[in-house]
Amino acid sequence: MRYAGIVLAGGSARRLSGVDKPALSVGGKPLLTRAIHALSGAGRVVAVG
Repeated sequence: MRYAGIVLAGGSARRLSGVDKPALSVGGKPLLTRAIHALSGAGRVVAVG
């Protein structure tokens, strides 16, 4: 099985006072949504958290 995109969506967010980084909103959209959208042309995208 081949993957065209992998999004690393984990981390303890110590510097963000515990805010969940993938859920952090930038311009009204969560970072995870933005990352997956950026890879929308990839054949297969996996988010690892």
